[in-house]
Amino acid sequence: MGPRGGSSEGSGEGSSGSLGEGIQGFHLEQRARGVSPHTARAQKGDLDKLLDHALRSRWGTWEVSARTLRGFALELGDRGLDPASQARILSTARAFFKWLWETRRIAKNPASGLRNPKQPKRLPAFLTEGESQALLDLPPMVDFPSARLACLLELLYASGLRVSELVGLDLQDVYEEQRTLRVLGKGRKERLVPYHPQAATVLETYLAFRSAFLAAKELQPSPAIFLNQRGGRLTPTTVRSLLRVALEAAAVRGRVSPHALRHSFATHLLNRGMDLRAIQELLGHASLSTTQRYTHLGLEELARTYEKAHPRAKS
Repeated sequence: MGPRGGSSEGSGEGSSGSLGEGIQGFHLEQRARGVSPHTARAQKGDLDKLLDHALRSRWGTWEVSARTLRGFALELGDRGLDPASQARILSTARAFFKWLWETRRIAKNPASGLRNPKQPKRLPAFLTEGESQALLDLPPMVDFPSARLACLLELLYASGLRVSELVGLDLQDVYEEQRTLRVLGKGRKERLVPYHPQAATVLETYLAFRSAFLAAKELQPSPAIFLNQRGGRLTPTTVRSLLRVALEAAAVRGRVSPHALRHSFATHLLNRGMDLRAIQELLGHASLSTTQRYTHLGLEELARTYEKAHPRAKS
């Protein structure tokens, strides 16, 4: 790989080594930056596809035109890859070409205008009110694990929290008299979120079991509300595992994530007449357009109700 202004596109023989050296250099730099093993594996797979295309198209160097690079993007679509996979591969390609340009291996960055394919708009999954009720009507809280599960589910549905926000709660974030939680959301933005009296009762019961658990295990006090069996803060991964078990126990349809309870919270409030901007504040959305997705869910529910109720809808 030469400096900027070096060899031109499609120089022919011996290109495999120089192309591969560029990718290897990128991987080494990413490793030095401390990217996760998962990210490194994904980037390798993405750039292997780019290298394969470059060799078949007889690129001599990475000094190619934007039009030539768009041929790679078009090939991804022709191969039937879904838009999300195409977007990830192109994102890696953009990062790679930016690195080539910043390290003076190419004179111009052909990927600067490379765009992702349009993503289909997916409406968030949510539970019906009946399914939410079935999930929350679990067996009584008789010990630390059962009380913790009940409290996790109740607060997810009562306050519409993200799982990361829920497990990040500390004891000092609970304002019992006001029945309010201080939540640290995306971008480290704080917001206050209310919870209803039934959730307050569940939380109070869980905290009593929590104190007894720490005392019985002789564990050090922790600021975290939700603890694992070793007294440390619960992780989002554990919450997802607990929810899967709860969904099975409640005989609720599978493949529903903890985030579905957040979507259910928003959808049910909207269906019952709450203002969209108020829901935006509760969810901590920076943009109202993000919250407006729930209007589609509300209309779908309205359409289903209409078709069940209207005398001529089934004719």
